[in-house]
Amino acid sequence: MISKTRSTIPDDITRDLIEYVELVHKIISDLRRGILLLNDVRVGEAMSVLSNGIRTDTRADEIRRSILFRIDEAVKDSDVKEALARLIRRFDLISEQTKEAARYLTIIPYLEIPLDIRERIEEMSRLASESVDLLVNAVKALIEGDDKKALSQSTKVEELEEKGDEVNMVARKLLLNYGEKAPNPALVILLRDFIEALENIIDFAEDAADYIRILALKY
Repeated sequence: MISKTRSTIPDDITRDLIEYVELVHKIISDLRRGILLLNDVRVGEAMSVLSNGIRTDTRADEIRRSILFRIDEAVKDSDVKEALARLIRRFDLISEQTKEAARYLTIIPYLEIPLDIRERIEEMSRLASESVDLLVNAVKALIEGDDKKALSQSTKVEELEEKGDEVNMVARKLLLNYGEKAPNPALVILLRDFIEALENIIDFAEDAADYIRILALKY
């Protein structure tokens, strides 16, 4: 069954929407892969993967602007139009924060960070990647008319956000302790901002899930 949401959005826009969210997912997947490579001391490969993620953002941004331009004219239902635009904006914020986190990794001496902090960073990157993976599944389910699956996937994103809050709290406590003995105070500031970017990815994913629920429940 095709949902009301699906029927109000032209096919060319839904195709581009799927491509867009998949590109955003690739960007966050590259960030996570880069972190795992750094943990394996494969620095050169990590930098290459992180650079690929940043370049992917350029293509994703082009598609995002095209979608927003077209839905303004093509989507007549004002509620769908607003929720869809807000959903796309949340994916854009996810992409921006992922790119920001990748840039921090290119300047932070990652292997000098204490292992317990790196473990929390790796866990947050996993939660961020899984959150976006669920979002992509939810968007596809919404377009296909499977609102039950869209709601289920969105609810799981909220659960991951709660786990992310717990991991983030531990990471910040560890960072505070590390700050007292860190050889370079600037490194602590960079790590704080980097961890905040990871936290933002998870938070924006939860926001995106809210708009998917709005669309699924409304129709």
